[in-house]
Formats: sequence, structure tokens, C-alpha cells
Amino acid sequence: MRHVVPDGREHVIVVGAGVSGLTTAVAMSLAGCRVTIHAAEGPAQTTSALAAAIWHPFYQAPDLVYLARARHTYETMQRLSTDKASGVGMRSLTEYFRHDAGAPWWADCARDLKRLPDDDVPARFACAYRMDVPVADTGTYLRYLMHMFLELGGNYVQRRVDDVTRQLGEADIVVNCCGYGSRQFGDDALSLSRAIVLRARRDDAVRGCFIDDSDPAAPTYIVPRCDDIVLGGTADPGLTSTVIGAHQIEDIVRRCTGLCEGVAALQVIDARIGFRPMRHVPRVARDDQHPGLFHNYGHGGGGFTLSWGCANDVLRLAGMTSADAPRTSAGSDGART
Repeated sequence: MRHVVPDGREHVIVVGAGVSGLTTAVAMSLAGCRVTIHAAEGPAQTTSALAAAIWHPFYQAPDLVYLARARHTYETMQRLSTDKASGVGMRSLTEYFRHDAGAPWWADCARDLKRLPDDDVPARFACAYRMDVPVADTGTYLRYLMHMFLELGGNYVQRRVDDVTRQLGEADIVVNCCGYGSRQFGDDALSLSRAIVLRARRDDAVRGCFIDDSDPAAPTYIVPRCDDIVLGGTADPGLTSTVIGAHQIEDIVRRCTGLCEGVAALQVIDARIGFRPMRHVPRVARDDQHPGLFHNYGHGGGGFTLSWGCANDVLRLAGMTSADAPRTSAGSDGART
């Protein structure tokens, strides 16, 4: 049964309102669908709201599918950065490497890539590269996506979904963007990785972003945003404790200071815990048993980095023509509020 709305468009339900759900909902709205988001929590309560939201393939080995999705996202967020209301800005990123294997495997996605002179690289690193990447102020960006979605005619329903297949009785297409919540739908390949991140006040002592991704258990990154600076972090598989020890905060500050001496002058505002939905590969696919059900989750630390690319893949899997995000959204005035 086709659930065609009065104006002739197919009806789509997207389950979840994190960055993957919002981006998928916007992409399907731009492709001409009538879209409703069902989510138990608003964007500000999702794991996405805690992310540093820097475009970067964390924890990722070379992968052509990942690369194509990351490139699509980079290009889209670069366009969105021309609208100040989006909360997206292009920022300089310096990444340090313990081993010299040449330019990063994803380097052709990034703008203005250059290798730093050896004299500018601390002795414990083999090399460093500097490039421009998109960074989103998460609160502003998630609100921006929601405003864009609503002004495209979308509808948001605060509703807990216990079985995504039941939504097929209400729509032509259902897209599951529930992240770790998808375990309740039978995906045992999902696991959690706890992340501790700090927020510090903005300070001119830190200019630009810095990353050392060499230790999978202790990714180190410094990400200045509009109103704060994010310092990270940890990747603790299987840990669910919400207790943050003083030694963990001190370790993050110590590691970040090793990348940028200006971090020592920062005032830490708070420490936060988030839980990344981990999977050996993101699940972006049509469901094996329900042709009208699609999945888009399990991105680990790459939710923002893959968001537009994965949403575009869902469109292709559903047989729809992709539509790029506008250079400036119709909802930009609303996003400023």
C-alpha cells in the first residue's frame, strides 16, 4: 500500500533526530518526499549534541566507500559554511602522525593540504599535515538542520519507537537512524564506546584545530568552535560508567597541551560523557526482510563526517534522485534565534 499524501508525494518516516536522522530527513525532503521524524528525544538530547563535530575520519582505515561518503559530506558542509546561521565554519586543522606514511589517505577530500616543515613538528612525531576542514557548532548546526527540515514542509513527532517495522504501516519508506537504539531491533553487531570530552572557554591562546589520532584508546583533539573549545578525549569500548575522574580530565589536558601549548592557559568549563554507537562498518542498507525499511546508523566517531554522504546513499538505495543541500537554507533566519 502506498501512503501518498494529498500533494502526490511519498510519505517517509525517519526514526531518530541526531545528526544522521536530521540530515537524512532534510535530504529526503529536498528530493521531494513528505517526511516525518519520529524521535523520543530532541536533537539537543542526542549523542550528536556532545560531539566536537569536526570533519575527520577518526579510527578509520582506508576505505573507498567511507571516502566517497566523507567527500560528499565535506563538499556539502563547505557550502553550508557560507551561511553564518548554519554554525559551520572552515577551520585550519593540523594533524600529527607518529609514522610517516605520506599524506592521509583521505587527503584529496580536504582543501589547501600542505605538509609542515620538519622543524615545525615536535620530535615525538614523524610528520604533520595542515588542511582546512568543516567544523560545526553542534547546538547551532542541529537547530539549523531542524529549521531547514521544518521549512521544507517536514513534521516532527516526539514519539518513542519500539519497533521500526510497525512504522511501515504509516509510510511508504521508513529510515532507521536510531544509533545504538537499533540494538533493540536485533542488531547485535552494535556496541558502545564511551567518550569523555572537555569544554573550555574560547581563548586566543589556541588558534586552529589539532589532532593526534595515533592511539585508538586516547584520541587527542583540540577543536575551537564559536563559543567554546572542545578538548578530547577517550574511546572506552564497553564502558558505561558516567563518573569522570580528576585524573582523566588532567590526562586530556596534558595530551592536548602536548599538541598546542596554549591549552595550558585555557579555563575548562565542564567535562561531559557521550556514548558512540560502534559497528565494524556503518549500516547503510535496505533491510533484508522489509523492502520499505532502510538503515543508517553505527557511524562510531564519524557521524558528522559521514552524515551527508550516508543520507545520499539512502536516497540512492530507495531509488530517488539525490538533491544537494542549498547554499543557504530557507530557514536561516529561524536558525539565528
